[in-house]
Amino acid sequence: MVIIGTGEQGRVVLDILLSNGFKPDGFLNIPPFKKEEICGFPVLGDTSCLCRFKKGIIALGDNLKRKEVFFEATSSGLLLVNAIHSSAVISGLAKLGKGVVISAGAMINTGAEISDNTIINTGAIIEHDCFVSSHSHIGPGACLGGGVFVGECSLIGLSAVVLPDIKIGKGVIVGAGSVVTRNVPDGLTVKGIPAKLYPNKSGFQKLRVG
Repeated sequence: MVIIGTGEQGRVVLDILLSNGFKPDGFLNIPPFKKEEICGFPVLGDTSCLCRFKKGIIALGDNLKRKEVFFEATSSGLLLVNAIHSSAVISGLAKLGKGVVISAGAMINTGAEISDNTIINTGAIIEHDCFVSSHSHIGPGACLGGGVFVGECSLIGLSAVVLPDIKIGKGVIVGAGSVVTRNVPDGLTVKGIPAKLYPNKSGFQKLRVG
């Protein structure tokens, strides 16, 4: 099994796996990066080597790049596994897709659904009956109230709050510390308390959170 990605998120995923007593074989680089070792674990090649492995987990903070690698990995026949920190609290009535990363202290409540290739970061709270679409990223300390919908490739920033039953569109950026009180259309940025809408000129731009 390999971790795909050798940056900060790669180290986070490594820590999650180690918290469960599991040691991966190593990492795969994302071209053009060329690292040789991460925290004592070898870098075994790049994504051109995906077909050599049976299982893996994608560790990239950039939503669009993570989506791209997701399709590359699944097309190669790689089985994507979930990385769930031992301190995360997940309801037995929640549903998880494949390739999901859930960091330390995250909480996912009953009826919530977390789709494929999604990151639920440190201490994030996903309340009952939320739906988080594929390739999205819920940042550290963010909180989704009950029944929130988050569209594909969206980013909910650090400590942001989304009130119950709000719909977040595709490719949305919610700024750190914002409070979202109304629905957000596709491809927009919102920030502030209460959050205001701003145009996202690059649309589904590359997104990243620490």
